[in-house]
Amino acid sequence: MTDDEGQRRAKVFLKQLLGTTPEDLCWDETHHLQGHMCVDGSDLVVIAPRDERHEPVVLTAQDWDEIRHAPGERAADLVRRCAIHDHDELDAAVVRCHRGATSN
Repeated sequence: MTDDEGQRRAKVFLKQLLGTTPEDLCWDETHHLQGHMCVDGSDLVVIAPRDERHEPVVLTAQDWDEIRHAPGERAADLVRRCAIHDHDELDAAVVRCHRGATSN
């Protein structure tokens, strides 16, 4: 699968999750399968699939930062726990982001 194909699959997932593809979605120039966007004032990261066996993953920027610094299996566990699969999980993630922003 090419990077463009993976990004297209991620955009389809985002459209299902959000009802639209975010206008501010931008793909990282170095990590081509990593996209960034803002939803309801919260920074989110989308990881496009690299092959047919994987699905797109959406995470809060805070969760993604923790995952990037976690060792091997802990990182995989965090991805499974933190991934946003549906609108209810998205709403909960946005609320968590706003609470975190106001508690600092």
